[in-house]
Amino acid sequence: FILSIAGDERCLGYRVDRQSPYQWVSYEEADQAATEVGSALIELGENHGQNTFIGIYTINSVEWMTTALACHFHSMIYVPLYDTLGEPAIVHIINQTSLKTIFVDKPENVLCLIKLASQVPTLKRIILTKQLPSDKNTEIINKAKEVAIEIMTYTQLRDLGRSKPVAHHPPTPDDMFEICYTSGTTGLPKGAMLTHKNVVCLAQAATEVFSPVFTELETIISYLPLAHSYEQTIELYCLCNGFKIGYFSGDVRQLADDLAALKPTLMPCVPRLLNRMYDNIQATIRPLNSFKRFLFNQALAAKSHDVEKHRIKRHMIWDRFVLKRIQQRLGGRVKLIVSGAAPLSPPILEFLKRVCGAYVVEGYGQTECCGISTCQMLGDPTTGNIGVPLNCNMIKLADVPDMQYFAKDNVGELCIKGANVFKGYFNDEEKTREALDSEGWLHTGDVARWVPTGQIQIVDRKKHMFKLSQGEYVAPERIENIYIHSKYIAQVFVYGNGYKSFTVAIIVPDAEVLEKYAREKNITGNMEELCKKKEIKDLILNDMKQLEKANSLKGFEMSKDIYLHPELFSIENNLLTPTMKTKR
Repeated sequence: FILSIAGDERCLGYRVDRQSPYQWVSYEEADQAATEVGSALIELGENHGQNTFIGIYTINSVEWMTTALACHFHSMIYVPLYDTLGEPAIVHIINQTSLKTIFVDKPENVLCLIKLASQVPTLKRIILTKQLPSDKNTEIINKAKEVAIEIMTYTQLRDLGRSKPVAHHPPTPDDMFEICYTSGTTGLPKGAMLTHKNVVCLAQAATEVFSPVFTELETIISYLPLAHSYEQTIELYCLCNGFKIGYFSGDVRQLADDLAALKPTLMPCVPRLLNRMYDNIQATIRPLNSFKRFLFNQALAAKSHDVEKHRIKRHMIWDRFVLKRIQQRLGGRVKLIVSGAAPLSPPILEFLKRVCGAYVVEGYGQTECCGISTCQMLGDPTTGNIGVPLNCNMIKLADVPDMQYFAKDNVGELCIKGANVFKGYFNDEEKTREALDSEGWLHTGDVARWVPTGQIQIVDRKKHMFKLSQGEYVAPERIENIYIHSKYIAQVFVYGNGYKSFTVAIIVPDAEVLEKYAREKNITGNMEELCKKKEIKDLILNDMKQLEKANSLKGFEMSKDIYLHPELFSIENNLLTPTMKTKR
């Protein structure tokens, strides 16, 4: 159907380098590429149907999307992999899904898979989606031969498929679309089984919400990881509506160049990026003279009036002369910004709604419901909420008696049920039962309340795990169990939230060890005074860094700052529960 409407229209775009404009693959060409890749996979011994899993271990790219489409054409199930999983998780995923073929772009990831070959006996083939650097080519080919892994290029794969065409074997709605692995509080990741019905119903629901904004063939910038369901769902929505998808160059630090070249009209975001954008705008405003600052404030006031009236329009004075430079940072054509993966600070959301010249909405979801289940309506002037349920799912609140939250008070655990809710975790019935109850409700672990205007607001977290601004989940207890091995630390509490991209920690130093160190270094003061000294803080931070390195903590898990507290956590000071657990 889409091919009949947008067959020769631009579909997938890429840049050869930062100096080049975007080059485009049409819908017909993307269909042809996916058909050739699918045919080649069949020729290489992969089978049609739901017993075949294909790994995709690349950044967002034309090859990522055409590989995924190739899997859909033959009812295969693709399995995204990504760098922050870590080697133990990658081994677990490959073995759990019995991956034989993995598409890879980076040479270091190819070498990683070759190194892990003895632990992943099913892996037989690596497809290179990008050309290897000349200095790595021979090394990789030779090492792959040593462990009996076949190396093919994407071009070779397409050539094979072109010479050996195979008819499509399309899926049914209840067939699996992908297995999307999501991190848990501790241990190995869980594989969420998402079906074609799940993602198509969500794409339809998104179309209903966003269609008033878009009146022509639109363009999206793809830079959020396609390994996560949030970005996948948005890109499927774009394909279903004949939009253009432009892939970033691979370095988020150069995203501004890609935005200038692409000039997108739709931009999915995470709070980390929007926070940085806000900080940059504020840094630009601060040095302005009083007249220019007056003009900027007048522009904000005028745009505030529009937002309060539930409308977004380009003002011939304020947008053209005062806010233009801000809007040009996003390419100058953005109509809609969708923020997800973590909460966005209400003051920042209010500000961006006024200066971007676009609708800015916040959504909520989890991997288990294809990334999105609620979204603010276009023109909604409120902040501090996650909007209303999409038409593909229902929302209810469930009692959380341990935390004194009760649905009768319009507050409780947020539960989701509908066409976009996953069918369970792959080969993990126990975790599936924890997430899905007998009536099919997905228990999110987030505590929410209905606000008087009808939207939903997240107010707490039932589980200890939290999500940072870039969308990464952090299990604080695991990090605390690493830091506690420092001889200088008696107790530790790790904290983070969706407004920051890193964790912080409250440390109670070991009094005996710290006082001994102070005597040896001729540092005076009692425990409370020592906790305020910079050299003591630096000492403990440096020791924590050694533990982070020794235990391979990821960057977003590391505590970037600490507060030294002189008094031990206890039941008496209300910092420990009666069972001696840290209160969170």
